[in-house]
Amino acid sequence: MLTKKIFTPGPTQVHPDVLKATISFDTYHRSSEFKTFHRSLLEKLKKIFLTEQNINILTTSGTGGMEAAVVNFLNPSDRVLVFNQGRFGARWGSICKAYGYDVSELNCDYGETIKIEQLKNADLGKINAVLLTHSETSTATLTEINEISKYVKSNSNAIVIVDAITSVGAIEFRMDDWQIDVAVSASQKGLMTQPGIAIIAYSDKAKDKMMNNPASRRFFFDLRKELKSLSEDLTTWTPAVGLFYGIDKACDIILTEGLERKWRRTAEMASYFRTESVKNDFRIFSKYPSDSLTAVTLPEGIPTGKLIKKLKDNHGIQTANGQDKMKDKIIRFSHMGDLELNDFIELNEIIKKEFSEITR
Repeated sequence: MLTKKIFTPGPTQVHPDVLKATISFDTYHRSSEFKTFHRSLLEKLKKIFLTEQNINILTTSGTGGMEAAVVNFLNPSDRVLVFNQGRFGARWGSICKAYGYDVSELNCDYGETIKIEQLKNADLGKINAVLLTHSETSTATLTEINEISKYVKSNSNAIVIVDAITSVGAIEFRMDDWQIDVAVSASQKGLMTQPGIAIIAYSDKAKDKMMNNPASRRFFFDLRKELKSLSEDLTTWTPAVGLFYGIDKACDIILTEGLERKWRRTAEMASYFRTESVKNDFRIFSKYPSDSLTAVTLPEGIPTGKLIKKLKDNHGIQTANGQDKMKDKIIRFSHMGDLELNDFIELNEIIKKEFSEITR
């Protein structure tokens, strides 16, 4: 009997100790106890982002964290280059356009990834910021942000802003080594906590730009206020206290296992599941698959909703359909959260049984 049921790419399966921590603390968020705890939590998150620079925890969704990045680190006159590789890459463009920024987009087909060769045709010298997605959740596609970030830095003065929502805590991510200026993540993915928290890490270069950006309109997402509050180990606004304690426990679990070992284990689950999926006559959708999740298509044009429904109705297993134009064309299975290889061994046996019923 498969005990873990959540294989969606967010929210992911929450570790039971994280759930317990979330409901076990009711500390007043202006107390000295919370200040000490908050300071410690930020240091743990820095170890997971692999940064020595600046970090804030925001009570919002991952998209809220993305919007915070846009309004703090872009000037109204900036020219912005957005990588659009799927629904979440497109979201960068939508947020920037909502604020009236001058946006150019690099596009590719779903399941493909933007490569440095495409950047060579962009006039990077006139670009102030490059916004991209590390692990595109809608297509299960990985972008080599290490190479791209270093190329951008070598050919421009632009800052690099990354949606790392489905990568931090699950797969290799090295903020400082990869010269990333801003990285946004969230609690409900690789950090295996319930939704409701975004984490935003940013370089000193990005901080300087933010502090000298008085024209950009912001209130709740004003990170200048967060920096000021951090001088007293506080958050500016009322935080989701329980979730802070939950993500603290998740950080402990990840750091105790070892960050690189956690990355290897995610890769092992992804490799196993992709191999077995091909044996089941499924096709791996992405040409550049992310280890955070796998997207598969079914043979003979069978709508993926059929298998998704059988897994849910017969076993209580939750998986994710494709989004927008990909609905009923792919199924997305997470390798993030509180999952182990044995969970995928058991899941694969259930998938084979249920799919055989569909094709009988």
